[in-house]
Amino acid sequence: MTLDPEFSKQTTDLIVQTLELYKSAGVSPRIGETWDCGNIGDFLCGFFVGEMVGSALSAFQIVHQREPTADEHLEIIELVESHAKEIKEFFAKFN
Repeated sequence: MTLDPEFSKQTTDLIVQTLELYKSAGVSPRIGETWDCGNIGDFLCGFFVGEMVGSALSAFQIVHQREPTADEHLEIIELVESHAKEIKEFFAKFN
């Protein structure tokens, strides 16, 4: 593992806390028609995962003042993927 433990913890906290915000906020009833998507849950799941990876990559750049290496980038993705079951279960409710 190349990511420092504190960054990994903060990223995991970001994922968990943001998912909780999504759970309490609900979903706009216009999502399907605005974005012309048939599977709203799949759309939202992809959006959420992209948001988490993008946020973690931005945080990495700010904290470390550099781009992540390929290995660090993969580890960030793996941190998000480690919550895949809970993320998929929540967003599947909107399909």
